[in-house]
Amino acid sequence: MKRGGKVGLLFGIGGTVLGLILPAVSVLWFLRPAAPKEPLALQLDAAGPYVILATKRSETSYASAIEKAVVLHPGAKRIPFEPDDLDDVLDALKRIQPRYALVFLQPNELDVNFGWRWLTMTSQVDDDPFVDVRTGFITGAKPEAVEAFVERIASAASGRVRIPGACVDNLGPAEMAASASFNTFSGATMLPAELNERFTARSITHGKGGFTEDRLTTLDGAGLVHFGGHGHPDRIDDGLRAAQLSGLKLSPCIVFNGACYTGVTHRWYDQTTGVTAEKSVDPDDSFCLRLLEKDVAAYLAALHPDHGIPVYQEMEFLACERASLGDVIKHTYDGVVVGAGGKLPTFETLAAGTPASFKSPADVMLKGTAARILLGDPALIICDGFLPAPFSVKTAEEGRTLRVTATLTNPNLKSTFTDTFYNDLNPQAPFNDRALLIVDLPGGWNSVTGVDSIGVRAAGKAIAHRLVGFAVERDGNRLRLHVQVDVVAQGFQQSSLRIHGTTVELTAKH
Repeated sequence: MKRGGKVGLLFGIGGTVLGLILPAVSVLWFLRPAAPKEPLALQLDAAGPYVILATKRSETSYASAIEKAVVLHPGAKRIPFEPDDLDDVLDALKRIQPRYALVFLQPNELDVNFGWRWLTMTSQVDDDPFVDVRTGFITGAKPEAVEAFVERIASAASGRVRIPGACVDNLGPAEMAASASFNTFSGATMLPAELNERFTARSITHGKGGFTEDRLTTLDGAGLVHFGGHGHPDRIDDGLRAAQLSGLKLSPCIVFNGACYTGVTHRWYDQTTGVTAEKSVDPDDSFCLRLLEKDVAAYLAALHPDHGIPVYQEMEFLACERASLGDVIKHTYDGVVVGAGGKLPTFETLAAGTPASFKSPADVMLKGTAARILLGDPALIICDGFLPAPFSVKTAEEGRTLRVTATLTNPNLKSTFTDTFYNDLNPQAPFNDRALLIVDLPGGWNSVTGVDSIGVRAAGKAIAHRLVGFAVERDGNRLRLHVQVDVVAQGFQQSSLRIHGTTVELTAKH
């Protein structure tokens, strides 16, 4: 993506925003990595049903990998499909009502148009706007790479392979750093302190020419790897390139990537000129495909322009919940629904020569976040939740009104309280702050017609706020109200909301 300007500021925690957060990179120093903490024993969520889907072309070329997946999920239903026709898939999903779907497809069958259509389709299994089927995609440059990917997942899920208890936060290139500079330091400043305690954490920041081949070993030894910065399908801009990935010797790991386009496997759409250009990346030059050939058990990345905060939100959610990776990516999609006012956005099909589809910075943020996907098994659970939840939520039913009081209990969370879609309450701050609440509804409640009487108070003082959106989700036997309330921010991740004991009060009616 182009640097500079409003859109350049909002994309990627690397680049422009990182330059604002960490301007004094010269004070950093090289540190010998500390020993990792207790390794992670991964497992599969036994909740179901589970379905395995494969495109007609993948059924043949990926036959061995699909059979390995069937062994991993012996009760799974098989569904063949064509990427251009999802009507039959939707009918099957409505009939089976699966919790998880593993989708095999060719690299040239996966692009942002398909990703958005799949997202929309999987939100239509019931009547609410939320995604109903937690999905993971499986693809690869060659059939043997796909088979190896599934085998790595199976090895991790069976306990034969454990994930190191270490985390590397590659912040990406720093705008103000010298070109050849490369610095590592202990801890991950963009992640909560408790996560630094659970994992041996270290961070990397560098200049535009600093990520040379002799620095590849700095990513080894980590079970969680995060990439930040601007990006293209073949690289993190001014950082790690697809051509370098063959030299990586990664430990078994889960990779979170917040850089634009780094989930692209073939076709992609460039809208930086205001007119859509259709482009493609060769398999050997695809950052995603080359990374999936390494010792990676799962990869979360975007098929279109992304930005850097949702990926940190995914990592914080993972640390707060005993969540499967499918739950993690669903949480991202849930945030898009509530951030869009309680509905899933409409995604225009991108085509060469058409005007850019984004209408506003918020549109960029919402649809870019909705372009994030999980490559891997959605039922894979990395760890138990080890961070306190962001809010303690209490409810009191008063006739046809439900009074909700949410008290902030974990102010150490960072990106969880950041609204990456809007900055209207304080244009001087990159983003508003937010309270994203999930409320279990009492028995007898089937809908919510309104949310009002909102009050936000910190240390006894009222905070200016606005309701962004709300919607009710039916997930299995649970009926839950999702609400987003934004508050004024004084700077990046700085607001009175982030004080222990701050309360958000509201009423819901049915």
